Amino acid sequence: MGQILRAGEGAHVRINGMEITYLARSASTHDAMGIYGVILAPRSPGAGLHRHARLTETFEVHEGTLAMRIEGRDLDLGPGDFVLIPPGQPHAFANRGTVPVRFTLSFTPALEREGFFEGLAKLAAENRLSDDAALERLMRHYDQEPLEGFGGWREVE
Repeated sequence: MGQILRAGEGAHVRINGMEITYLARSASTHDAMGIYGVILAPRSPGAGLHRHARLTETFEVHEGTLAMRIEGRDLDLGPGDFVLIPPGQPHAFANRGTVPVRFTLSFTPALEREGFFEGLAKLAAENRLSDDAALERLMRHYDQEPLEGFGGWREVE
């Protein structure tokens, strides 16, 4: 049998203004994909400009407006909008609005992506999101190359 999660179920992690619920963990898909429900609080950074060498990433917005930058182009995505980010494509996202944004995020392959989220949550809990060296080590371990520094990871730009 596959996996069934009812509303409100599933392990989750909080990184300041972002809550991530694990819908399909890399371990349950043999690392083929990871699917995550995300709620991003108003005026919250999501991820500063970065790219992945191997990961394909998708975003499907359910509520609110998700601000994205994709290859230098700024977009506001609303309910029903979908974006696919292939490997190598620079992108960033944030919630610049006054209401939460709810979206589904996926990575293929998963590359044990939960470790990245848990690492970010640990840095946030230790008040170390300003530790650029630690942030960069974490990112590089999980196929994430930061571009243009780390400002977009700590504040809404």
